[in-house]
Amino acid sequence: MRKRHRLATGLLCASSLLCWSLPGACRAAASTDARYTLANGCYALRTAGGRYVRSLGRGYAASTFAADQAEPFYLKPTALGSYLLYDHNGRFLAAGGLGIDAAAGASAAADWTVTSDAAGNFQLGLGSPSRQLAVTNLFGTLGVTARPSSFRFVAASGCAAFPEAGVNATGTPFQGHGVDRPVLGFADSHVHITATDFLGHAHAGRPFHPYGITQALGSCEDRHGVDGMRDVIGNFMTLGTPIATHDTTGWPTFRDWPSHQSLTHEQTYYKWLERAWRGGERLLVNFLVENQTLCELEAPLQGLKGFDCNEMDSVRTQVGQIHDLQDYVDAQEGGPGKGWFRIVTSPAEARDVINRGKLAVVLGIETSHLFDCAERNGVPACDRASIDRELDEFYGLGVRTVFPLHEFNNAYGGNGIFMPLIDLGNLIDTGALWRTYDCPVEPYLYGAGAPLPQLGNAAAPTSLAQWRQTADSAAPAGPNQCNQRTITDLGRYLVARLMARKMMIEIDHMELQMKSQVLDIAEAQTPVYPVMSGHGGHGGISMEQAQRIYNVGGLIFPYKGNGRGYAQFLPTLESLRNDKYYFGVGFGADTNGMAGQAAPRGGGQPVSYPFTLFQGGDWGSDFAGVQPVTFDQQRTGERSFDTDVDGFAHYGMMPDFVEEVRIEGGAAALGDLFHSAEAYLEMWERVENR
Repeated sequence: MRKRHRLATGLLCASSLLCWSLPGACRAAASTDARYTLANGCYALRTAGGRYVRSLGRGYAASTFAADQAEPFYLKPTALGSYLLYDHNGRFLAAGGLGIDAAAGASAAADWTVTSDAAGNFQLGLGSPSRQLAVTNLFGTLGVTARPSSFRFVAASGCAAFPEAGVNATGTPFQGHGVDRPVLGFADSHVHITATDFLGHAHAGRPFHPYGITQALGSCEDRHGVDGMRDVIGNFMTLGTPIATHDTTGWPTFRDWPSHQSLTHEQTYYKWLERAWRGGERLLVNFLVENQTLCELEAPLQGLKGFDCNEMDSVRTQVGQIHDLQDYVDAQEGGPGKGWFRIVTSPAEARDVINRGKLAVVLGIETSHLFDCAERNGVPACDRASIDRELDEFYGLGVRTVFPLHEFNNAYGGNGIFMPLIDLGNLIDTGALWRTYDCPVEPYLYGAGAPLPQLGNAAAPTSLAQWRQTADSAAPAGPNQCNQRTITDLGRYLVARLMARKMMIEIDHMELQMKSQVLDIAEAQTPVYPVMSGHGGHGGISMEQAQRIYNVGGLIFPYKGNGRGYAQFLPTLESLRNDKYYFGVGFGADTNGMAGQAAPRGGGQPVSYPFTLFQGGDWGSDFAGVQPVTFDQQRTGERSFDTDVDGFAHYGMMPDFVEEVRIEGGAAALGDLFHSAEAYLEMWERVENR
């Protein structure tokens, strides 16, 4: 898809019939390639000779008759410069066996690449010089040939509504106050938009599909099986049994998903992301994610023999996917660079994007085998040279932040224990179980380790570590067990190379002591080097460590709960702030990351729909001049979502979360939230400007 639109980019500007007949009417848009401005418009198709394309039941023909009898086509972009032509009966103009058909569904046969010539005419093709739309005889029969006919797109009415998720927002998204002022907006430091093929196709759905929402969020049966019974990982992680079931329908009913409890269904569809942006999100960190061990367990269940589960290969694929999404949004918004979704590689670029009122997207990596540094039976799968090589490669691909550790031990050190059952994965991945110790008894921001039952406890063991303790007749474990493995020589080398590359470093998922070891390294730099805890610690963060994070100019963004949980956590973080640095508190939603999302608050003042953001007594001086935006319940297909009923069912509930924060925390909480994008950028600048 990306190759196709890149070949189209840069062709000469063409004009619609209105501009052709009334040149003055479109003078302001003369520098814009008119192929892109057709996006999501309603048009009749007229040949250069004056014939209009008309519906003929099962197909179409070009005939001489009044323009008001022409078929109105809705032009839905599939990519930059390519369109589905969707007629008033909900069918698609498509190449068929004997000519041009009215197809019931979208396919490659209906995906028309539009080009233009110097005379302002358009040609429509199917990706091959021999497959061009043409009038093939005097009777106006349409077909595909090597000799294209020329057409004009004429503004029309009466188009059918193309299936799509609603944004359900009214108002203009705000822009920044200028490059010399702090940006305004909130930041999500942890999302997984590109989890489309995550865990060997355990994940169902995708953030977009060239042919629309019916395919992006259609039935999950192809991946999860009849009644969802093949969704082994999702069923087990959500409901505690691998043989649970769920309704697989998806569009348009969405009976069982998306849901705040569902772990294996798409929650970041692009229209839901757009609603979040309209609600004030201005910085998003998309972590490219994979887990090789779980992928290798799931892929055979999906019938994927020989599926590549290498984590870094998956990251390479996901870099392409996130750029495809940016291009797709551009196509919906009228051309290259026009979209609200912009991938950035520097804080200066992010500031520019945010000041133009768009969403800055930063790329990161969250895998257990960062730069292919797995470890098996104590033997690293990498060395310093391979670390340098892959660090250079992924920096060149735009990655600016990484997790050295994720779910399992690797060649850099030990993972933080937060879920005992992960020990089984650690055994499969590394060839060994965790060796543990009693976590220190001290004040914690995020609790360390996980509880393991005492010997003789009636509770059944919930991890292989517990089975090992019983079998070894070990002394009773403390209430929380931490991982004995800390930073390795390769881990120290990685941290040094990341700092030399001026990359942001995430310390969540590191073992508790390893977090302190990385902070030691950060404090020894001149100037000190910021580190980030972006989604809830994972493995524990003591209060002392939290203070050290703020003292090196880093940030702590909590795991995203509902608005009440966010507002209640703010005083703790405010007590740790270092006034040398700009203060703001975003969150890490971990959406699409095999992580449950925020449940409904329960009790208290409900969110009343419609609600309006950016106006009223709780919105302080930062919002002077910002236009209000009003949100109704988000609607996708036949289902509407209410945050007090559905919780954070999908990413489109972000404005509803903001309203929860207003209700629960008022002006002070809104201030901390909407300062979080600036806080993140200033931390990034401290990393870069050394």
